[in-house]
Amino acid sequence: MILCFSGTGNSAFVADVLSRRLHDRVVRLTPELLASGSSLLADQERVIWVFPVYSWGVPPYVRRFIAGLDIRGAVSHHLVMTCGDDAGLTASMWRKDIALRGWQSGLAFTVIMPNNYVCMTGFDVDSKQLAESKLAAAGNRIDEIIRRLSTADREVADYVTKGSFAWFKTRIIYPWFVRYAMSPKPFRSSSACISCGKCAAICPTGNIVMSLPADPAAAPRPRKRPSWGDNCAGCLACYHVCPRHAVEYGKSTLRKGQYLNPVIYPSVKKCE
Repeated sequence: MILCFSGTGNSAFVADVLSRRLHDRVVRLTPELLASGSSLLADQERVIWVFPVYSWGVPPYVRRFIAGLDIRGAVSHHLVMTCGDDAGLTASMWRKDIALRGWQSGLAFTVIMPNNYVCMTGFDVDSKQLAESKLAAAGNRIDEIIRRLSTADREVADYVTKGSFAWFKTRIIYPWFVRYAMSPKPFRSSSACISCGKCAAICPTGNIVMSLPADPAAAPRPRKRPSWGDNCAGCLACYHVCPRHAVEYGKSTLRKGQYLNPVIYPSVKKCE
């Protein structure tokens, strides 16, 4: 069984390839799954967690699933995480969370994929050339992961790109990021919004609602606009899918690029 969380499609792409090659089913980590309180029965003796790295740590959204899901029938849990450059000590954080549930962790991997974080100074999507290069290299990396997962026998090992200053990134920057840089409050839509609803449709947590302005009479022809609730995973899919670049995160995303995995979202058109 593959448990997958994905926003812009990188982790979904990896999970889908693993599913086809390993014959494991993919279970999306949706709010409904966690709220149902039902047990998940692993169809094989392994569970593979697939998710993106958030500021060199496990996404808080995913940590809630690790703490709250009831999973039965699995002997070992493995990790495949996608990241733009490096993962810091994310694998160690994940192993501790898994151990708190009394589960056995096994192998951990990173897959380098195109960057999509744009909400802070100095962070932007990769150039088209670099993104294509990362996507091309990802195939060989996934092949390697499949070989190791297919022959793993209670092995515990990390095959990850930690990067430099891994301790500082995960132990210092990650807690700061979760506390101060993940609020959905800065999200807004500009006057370029065409009310297409793509941001609401792509949101993996159902956190975005299309609604009329509070005072419809203030505009001659009011249109529904997106509003963000508190159940935000911080994936930025809403920003990246907007065909008019109308979704903004304060002033941080002005003049930044957009990215969605081209295999998962092949028909999404960007603004010109």
